[in-house]
Order: sequence, then C-alpha cells, then structure tokens
Amino acid sequence: MLDKIVKIVGWVVIGAAALIAILFFVKDASMLEEALATMTDMPAEMKILEVEKTADSWGALVLNASIVLFVLCAVLAVGFAIYKFVRDAIDNPKSAIKPAIAIGSIALLVIISYSLASDAIPVFLGADNFDITASISKNVETAIISMYILVGVTVVALVYTEVSRIWR
Repeated sequence: MLDKIVKIVGWVVIGAAALIAILFFVKDASMLEEALATMTDMPAEMKILEVEKTADSWGALVLNASIVLFVLCAVLAVGFAIYKFVRDAIDNPKSAIKPAIAIGSIALLVIISYSLASDAIPVFLGADNFDITASISKNVETAIISMYILVGVTVVALVYTEVSRIWR
C-alpha cells in the first residue's frame, strides 16, 4: 500500500514539475521578450538597470515552485520513512533495532557537535553585510563540526577496510 502511495506522489511531483516548466516557457518567456523589446531604445545605463529588474522577476515562478516542491518532497520522504519505521517496529520489534541505533548515533553526533561549537560571531571582510547572530553562528559551526566528524569516520573506515584486506 505504501509503495503505491509513494509512486502516486512521485508521479504527481513529476507532473507538477512538468506543468511549472511549461508555464515558465509559455508565460515567462513571452514576458522576457516583451521586456527586452522595450529596452532597445534605452541608453546603456538605464538598460543595465532594466535588465537587472527583469532578471530578478523573470525566473521567480520556477524558483519559488522549485522550493515548494523540494520542501514538499523532503517532508513527504521523512514522513514516509517515519511511518515505515513505526509500522515495522510494531509488526516486528527486532527489525527496529538497527534504525534506532542509526538515529541514536546521528543524535549523539549532533549533541557532540553542538557542545563543541562556539557561538562567537566570526569576523571577516564583508561580515557586516550578513545578519549573523550567535545562534546562527553556533548552528553553522555545529553543521561544520558534524561534517568534519563524518568525513573523519569515513576516512578511518576506508583505511580500515583496505588494511584489513591485506591480512586476509
């Protein structure tokens, strides 16, 4: 049953993406042609400003729809995974041990990374152009430290796998 629902949702998302692409070429392409036609007699400075305005609004439909589709797909993927995990855990509790260990490991990784992260706001050229708060800085550093730990574990696992093959 879940497989059918996932297939149907997948086809709906593909159809929505195709519809957005068609709307983009039908609606936005003609708008772009009209905007470019009005700019032919303008001086260079005004033409640059008008091109920037047109470029900002030209792909808004595709960009916004892509963001909505991405968020929708991410929420559905997580929702289906949680549903399947809970259903499998109820049907066969032993099958839920490995996913529970994986979730616990990820939670431990995030806790360790968060505890190592600093909330100091970085100072760099152009930092005043960004709205960086202490919490944003801590969250970004948590993600970076998590990535460092995962890359380190991956390299150690790779080296262990290759070295263990030598002694076989």
